[in-house]
Amino acid sequence: MRLKNNPRLAALLAASEERACGRRPLAGTAHSDSPKPSATAGRQYRILGLDTALRKTGWGIIDANGNNFRAVDCGVILNDRKVSVSDCLRRLNGALKGLLNNYHPDIAVIEGGFFCKNARTAIILGTARGAVLGVLAEAQIDIYEYAPRRVKQMICGFGNASKGQVALLVAQFLQIKVDNLSDDSTDALALALCHAQLLGTAQGLSLGEPL
Repeated sequence: MRLKNNPRLAALLAASEERACGRRPLAGTAHSDSPKPSATAGRQYRILGLDTALRKTGWGIIDANGNNFRAVDCGVILNDRKVSVSDCLRRLNGALKGLLNNYHPDIAVIEGGFFCKNARTAIILGTARGAVLGVLAEAQIDIYEYAPRRVKQMICGFGNASKGQVALLVAQFLQIKVDNLSDDSTDALALALCHAQLLGTAQGLSLGEPL
């Protein structure tokens, strides 16, 4: 894994280790060329990451304040393969509304830029994505999307990282165990972390427009 050449990641991991030991991050963990505190510094955001699919949608929620990240909860919304597409969408809609009511996120992040060779698969993914976007829009939550490669670059430092490498770095960032978590959950947490890191750098100027 090409992590040693990513100073920002090393600084964040060092700060996480300090916090895990009950200490404040050392002043030296920030590099001299680090950006000044952003306009979002001091404000906590609750971010919901969603790895959307019709049968198995991963979700992960974190709290972010600057470069301080804390895992809140994560899981998977499952639909049996015997269930019709319309019923899957109904269940996905209801489960997502339940998450919003229970956790009250400020921001939602979904995966974008997916490519499917199979037209039917693309239609099904697009249908599930539309159902999710509809619920989030109705709740008036800002929605951002990131391509899988962008997420991997932010989390691991390179865009061709494996799901296992993403899960490992998610565990280190959030100081959690991921052995019993599905890839869908860790991918959702990675989406939330990707946005959280962008919120805390360059005064949020690198953020795109919400959908």
